[in-house]
Amino acid sequence: MIISVDGSGTVSLQEADNFRGFKVKSALADKDKLGKALSSAGRFDGEHAWIAKAWLIQQAPKDAAWRGEFDKMCAYAQSKGWIEADAIRAHVETAAG
Repeated sequence: MIISVDGSGTVSLQEADNFRGFKVKSALADKDKLGKALSSAGRFDGEHAWIAKAWLIQQAPKDAAWRGEFDKMCAYAQSKGWIEADAIRAHVETAAG
């Protein structure tokens, strides 16, 4: 899954069926602007994004197969310590690198 942040700060879910590539791709390089944008989907700690599971479920396809794969991804993330307060940690890639 890719959480996309465009230059205006709009956040959207891309590649909802890719359960192996969880990350944020942002056109915003400014950390304050990125933090404000990501507040609609979770939070930004200055290094990683923490995307709310509820936001992902709301944005994704409404089918049982997707939900089953999502739950498996969450279980894996939990085993690695990448879940905190019902949010999943995501690597952040910005336009600035």
